[in-house]
Amino acid sequence: MSDLRPTLFLAQLSNLLAGNISIVHGVTGSSRTFMGEESAGVDAVRIALARIAGGQSELALVGGSHNGEREDLLLLYDAGGHMLRGAFQPVWERKNGMVLGSLGAFLVLEARSHAEARGAKPLARLSTVMSERSSRPAGSVTAALARMWQRLAPPPKAGRIAVISGASGAEPATDEERAWLETMPDVPVRATGSSLGHGFEPQFAMNIALATLALGREKLFPPFDPSGIEQAYEGPLDQVAVTAVGHWRGEGMALVEAVR
Repeated sequence: MSDLRPTLFLAQLSNLLAGNISIVHGVTGSSRTFMGEESAGVDAVRIALARIAGGQSELALVGGSHNGEREDLLLLYDAGGHMLRGAFQPVWERKNGMVLGSLGAFLVLEARSHAEARGAKPLARLSTVMSERSSRPAGSVTAALARMWQRLAPPPKAGRIAVISGASGAEPATDEERAWLETMPDVPVRATGSSLGHGFEPQFAMNIALATLALGREKLFPPFDPSGIEQAYEGPLDQVAVTAVGHWRGEGMALVEAVR
């Protein structure tokens, strides 16, 4: 598959986007297209990291985009009972409902040896990416997040880690993620969907990018809502865990670490 060009299948806009990126930026290696809402973004990052860690790649561009103003998508998700009705509310204060966002986010993942050879300074280290797909009985999302948290490598450092959440506002997924977060009251949390909306595929990559920026500044950005889930935090920051809980299926988590 080293020479596979998914742009040969022109029926999908995501393939056209990949082809345009390849042409404009001179990306000459192989490319893959992942489809499947939130899980697609998680698996795209997970597989890119696995290829680099396994020595199959030295450099990868991974990400995606989402147009939150498409009327067909708004109709589709509203028909499924997933869209927020009435006045706007931050993610943790909603009873049920997503607010879609138009997002585009791309990450450059690079092997350390490749970066050092060209004199590039790393912004952060992506240490772990995990993906699960529970059948969503009651409590399964909470259990999946707790399980992935325990599997983070290296283990989270108490008092020096934050969580950037991709919570969408859809229920019961968001309520179950909130229940997991409440078991760790000393870990500061930020749900970017309150400010930027929910972007499905690129949400995970965007939140990893925001985690990278926060680690570079050695400071977590302020809370997005007054619900009590998000608390002000001015302490040291060495690690950020990024969560992705799909509005319908799919759970993921990544650990991003400071490089100093």
